[in-house]
Amino acid sequence: MSPAGGVPASTSPSPWARTTSGFGMIVFLASDVMLFASFFAAYFLLRSTTETWPPPEVDLDMVRAGAATAVLVASSFSLIAGERAYAEDDMRGLRRWLLVTIALGGVFLTNQLVEYAQLPFGIGTDVYGSSYWMLTGLHTAHVSVGLCALGLLFVRGARVRHDAEIAPWVSATSAFWHLVDVVWVFLFVTIWIVR
Repeated sequence: MSPAGGVPASTSPSPWARTTSGFGMIVFLASDVMLFASFFAAYFLLRSTTETWPPPEVDLDMVRAGAATAVLVASSFSLIAGERAYAEDDMRGLRRWLLVTIALGGVFLTNQLVEYAQLPFGIGTDVYGSSYWMLTGLHTAHVSVGLCALGLLFVRGARVRHDAEIAPWVSATSAFWHLVDVVWVFLFVTIWIVR
């Protein structure tokens, strides 16, 4: 403290201080986790009160879902490579890895839409159908939003002259995409493995 008025001698910010946008992103991701948690809770509640789960006519393709999971997980690693390129001031590397991430996410999304078209049950068929479509549909919506965010980040990264201008965009988009990937792994385990 300074002797003059009780004001601290040093007012340098803590290394843990967060920006407003960073705090907003944390709050958004936390609310997103709670949203998915409520959907998972409903799924497990319905599962515990239903005699046959899934119904006998439901035959989900585990190999296909496993391959889609591997593609989505790979997209997280390509985004990490893009983040590393960005940290090394390699904007071309960032854009290249963003394109790889977008391509992998696009493959996952296309597979999901094709699978929806081939499912023998709909959202209104039964309790299982409703819970399956609500959980995977919510995730598919998040993948779509994530791909849009990655695309906007690519465009913004191509337009800026100073790479520091997009630092909040890189961290926010990356955090959202990684959350989407982690949620899918839980979905895959819940729906395809733990039957």
